[in-house]
Amino acid sequence: MDFKTYDKVYQDLLNEKGRIDIANEGKEKEALVNKINDFLELYPKSIPKDKDPNARIYQLSLKELFRRYLQTAIDILNDLSEIISRRNYVSNATFRRDLFSIFTKKERRLYVGLWIMFFSFVLYFLDSAA
Repeated sequence: MDFKTYDKVYQDLLNEKGRIDIANEGKEKEALVNKINDFLELYPKSIPKDKDPNARIYQLSLKELFRRYLQTAIDILNDLSEIISRRNYVSNATFRRDLFSIFTKKERRLYVGLWIMFFSFVLYFLDSAA
């Protein structure tokens, strides 16, 4: 699949015939949907193991593991700031439940565990140095 094939389908979608109102019913809408589906099928379907969101930990490179670790940290901080900003508007039980759910989301458990291990090593070395 080369650039000319992608470009031809893309240009067909951009011309005036390809622009159909979403509310328009009938064969024109179906033709547009088929063109879009054909265009999307041209893209490669294989995802590298590092980019697969459901990849096992042993299939990830250290670079990808570290990238996901940092992204999870950013997501947790964003969620924490959102929950703390609305703390005065929710009950204490709801606040605690939301706070707990931030750290125990299924896709975050591994990275939160890595955080805890990292900080425990830091505290251990600080304590032993003192």
